[in-house]
Amino acid sequence: MVSRWRPLPDTLDPAGQLLAQELRILKERTGLSLDGLAKRTPYSKSAWHRYLNGEKLPPRAAVEALGRVAGADQPRLLGLCEAAHRARTAPAPAGNAAATTETRQPAPPTGPARRKLRGAAALMALTAVLATMGAAASIASIPAHAVRAEWTAPDPCHGHRCEGRYPKRFGCHRDARTASTITDATYTVRLLFSPACGTVWSEVQPRSGGAEKVSIWVGRDARLTSHPGGRTGRAVSPMLATDDLHSAVACARVADRVACTGALELRTPARPGPDHDLPDPTFLLQVTR
Repeated sequence: MVSRWRPLPDTLDPAGQLLAQELRILKERTGLSLDGLAKRTPYSKSAWHRYLNGEKLPPRAAVEALGRVAGADQPRLLGLCEAAHRARTAPAPAGNAAATTETRQPAPPTGPARRKLRGAAALMALTAVLATMGAAASIASIPAHAVRAEWTAPDPCHGHRCEGRYPKRFGCHRDARTASTITDATYTVRLLFSPACGTVWSEVQPRSGGAEKVSIWVGRDARLTSHPGGRTGRAVSPMLATDDLHSAVACARVADRVACTGALELRTPARPGPDHDLPDPTFLLQVTR
């Protein structure tokens, strides 16, 4: 069963987000629940909950443990882990300690000398403020620039290495072609295929209401993105690997309506019961009978 992940925190830096996304993909590959993962590793269910939801940066040993269970490419996985820890612990430049040191001032003079001192003090205060602003700007820009330079161009992926990832981030959208489309007054849903990446994904463009779920199916395997508040703009699912478009189905739920295109063409109002969070495997099996 595909896990319904909560969005990663906005405060998580790009390197940390990439690591968390990779760990989620590996967790899905194992087919284990959090309880099962805790039994197979030295880390508790609550610890894995924090690591996989970006609430806490996992230690290297935890990343290694999940990598072993999932049969991951350990050198690549540990490289992501080290980059995330570097981004989290990058030191900020120290400020000018002399600027914060208190000094004892002599008794204030009077008359013309006092007016001259006031002018000089105002000039010194302005200089200190400008210097502080410059230091703050350099502190803010250095870590952000370093992370952007490291992660704006991730390695390309192909086939199963792309699964669970988003097409634009890995360049799979560049040669994408529309394999199938379904449209009505509420939405347009497309099944997209990238020959270069060997992957398919679902794309929905709502016309009214918001996209609540976007999913891609290949046989019984699936990837799903949820937008609990409804996404009003274009939304895409993660990718699945296949070169057989006859087995792929792209689905979306928009404004309480479900639409699918590809191996299954479906346009119907969604009336989910307590055990049906559409679209899901049970629903697809029912409508294809």
